[in-house]
Amino acid sequence: MKRKNLEQILKEEKVDLKREYERLYHLFYTEKYPDAQARYYFTLREFCAGNFMQIPFRGTCLSLDDFEESKNLYFERHPRKFNLNYLLLFCEYSYNLAWWLYPENPSLNHIGVPSQEYVKQVLLVVEKIGYTKVNQGNIEIFVPKDPAAMAVSEIVEDDVSYRVLEYNHYSLKGDIVRKRDVLRILADKLEPQRKQLKGINSKLEDDVFALFNNLNIRHNNCMEGDKNYKEIVAKMTQDELEGWYDETYQMCLLAFLELDNVERTKKVAELKASFEK
Repeated sequence: MKRKNLEQILKEEKVDLKREYERLYHLFYTEKYPDAQARYYFTLREFCAGNFMQIPFRGTCLSLDDFEESKNLYFERHPRKFNLNYLLLFCEYSYNLAWWLYPENPSLNHIGVPSQEYVKQVLLVVEKIGYTKVNQGNIEIFVPKDPAAMAVSEIVEDDVSYRVLEYNHYSLKGDIVRKRDVLRILADKLEPQRKQLKGINSKLEDDVFALFNNLNIRHNNCMEGDKNYKEIVAKMTQDELEGWYDETYQMCLLAFLELDNVERTKKVAELKASFEK
């Protein structure tokens, strides 16, 4: 049997989520780091706890213990029920704590703080599993790298950009209400451009707005007696409705991309015409 070289091994490597979690857990909870004068050693979690009042998203919590208890944020060295979402939640939790305690933070005076290297490690793991970070105010969340979603987030207004990416966040899976809210916001942003979209792709315009208006997104389509009542929608299971919401989201992304492509198409047409001169 021919021996594989290192390059082949790395290319064929499958991501071991549990192993990645264990590495991060060790760096955050177990590994000891010296202070600036090497007088004592501390874990990164202990450092975060000692500087907790610097964290802008702490709300009214007075300590890291208080924060973890109120948010039910507990992580085990060997979780009994481990999955991708468990890893992502830990990455978000520990990353945001460490990120706000960077050595560059002028409010801190600690040389050799390990938060910088830890943040890099989290980002390496996130990149490895096909996710990327998205900023929302004082925190960063991790979402799947969806090329269409990323493209749309760059062409819409800042207040909508986050919503476009948020839809793919793991915490929204199964959350019909939050997904509906995102779709309603996207529908409102598309509405002023509906006529233009119809001129570009009338079938897409008709389909996407039919879904917006009949899937209990913009109107009450599930309450019997309401003028917008749709029996087929009212009788859908939560899984069925969520499936249709996901389809609506994808079509909505396509609509935004179609609109953004108008100017590009004009430029290509002008260039093609110049070829004939």
